[in-house]
Amino acid sequence: MREFEIWCEGFHSSDGKSGVFFQGYSHGVDLKDACINLAKIDYPFATNFNQDRMTWWGCRIFDNEHDARKSFG
Repeated sequence: MREFEIWCEGFHSSDGKSGVFFQGYSHGVDLKDACINLAKIDYPFATNFNQDRMTWWGCRIFDNEHDARKSFG
């Protein structure tokens, strides 16, 4: 197992906030496994995590900030 950083691409909300979101660190055999493990201990992440689509609140999940920012534009 290895440790992953879990980042989500940004979105624009109705209150004008935007940006990428760091969710935390988690261990897993791959990014999906790490997200599943994070969801077991982080309730806010778990309630908005879609395991099949690998999204959080509809935003794609990445293992680094650079790719999350690049995806957001």
